[in-house]
Amino acid sequence: MRADDMVFVIMAGGTGTRFWPLSRETKPKQFLNIIGQGPLIEETFLRISSLADEKRVYVVINRAHRELTRDIFKDRGIQILEEPYGRNTAPCIGVAAIHIKRRWGDIPVVVLPADHFIGDGELFRTTLRAAIGLSQRGGIVTIGIPPGKPETGYGYIKRGRRYDSINGQEVFEVDRFVEKPDEKRALQYMREGNYLWNSGIFIFRVEVFLNEVRKYLPNLHQGLAEIEGVVDGKRYETTLEKVYSNLESISIDYGIMERTTEPVYTITGNFGWSDVGSWQALFELKGDQKDANGNMVEGLATIIDSRDSFIINRSEKLVALLGANQILVVNTPDAVLVADLNRSQEVRAIAETIKRKGLVDWV
Repeated sequence: MRADDMVFVIMAGGTGTRFWPLSRETKPKQFLNIIGQGPLIEETFLRISSLADEKRVYVVINRAHRELTRDIFKDRGIQILEEPYGRNTAPCIGVAAIHIKRRWGDIPVVVLPADHFIGDGELFRTTLRAAIGLSQRGGIVTIGIPPGKPETGYGYIKRGRRYDSINGQEVFEVDRFVEKPDEKRALQYMREGNYLWNSGIFIFRVEVFLNEVRKYLPNLHQGLAEIEGVVDGKRYETTLEKVYSNLESISIDYGIMERTTEPVYTITGNFGWSDVGSWQALFELKGDQKDANGNMVEGLATIIDSRDSFIINRSEKLVALLGANQILVVNTPDAVLVADLNRSQEVRAIAETIKRKGLVDWV
């Protein structure tokens, strides 16, 4: 597959509050080096860089992270698009779509979150090639992840009948998208065997997506039309600001995928995926680094009579843990988090509470 057959959109506008206190508004999760050789956003780019010319890679960020992004990609030819405010994934993809349409026409687009982990990069690229080929027939393609546990933090895809096989990758029709379930229903999905985690990776032609926006998100459609009219002009920034100030925050999942009548297909991603969505998810992902008692330590720390705990120390102070199990400790130069490791999905509530209290130095 040639490099001129596709364009990539890397969505990097999130706040990453579940990784507080390491992540902050000025440096959210996608800009942290927590799993690989560099920041997650850079790892995402490198993972797909062999599939497309750099000029065909669009990174959509919050404008507050302009300098961070430019520093990471200073020697790259990627396209950086800025959002004035975070408005979730549908507007993010929409802004990228109008830029892509103007420059490249009706071309297949691969939409990727900036902050996920992929274990097998080559298999990931093979899966994407199959998805891109399928998207050229029309419809929308998703990548579904085989559930490893009854996860309540993900949306699910209900797989339908087998549709085709492309490059050795089986393709299934999608029956429906399912909101995040409770634990009982998540366990039921695992037992039934035809449900997949929704990875948030989508592949479609530009016009397919824009037509869906027109049908189901008329306010966004109108806003994108305004932006498109000035996309190369002096009024672009002010128009973008005006439009975004009036947009609702809505995901592509809720705004389009749960409503669409377009053909929707899924390819199973067996390439070792994690959304790295919490400190606990990171703890599980780095399982090979645990000691004999199931503890994991990054930085200066001492643990006595404790099991299955996670300590991340990014300061020069010593962290000591005594007689505590399944504890999370994150120590930075200006803040310390101590939590039940099993409740690390709720860390965002701490960041939100701090913000409400006006403690801006710690947000």
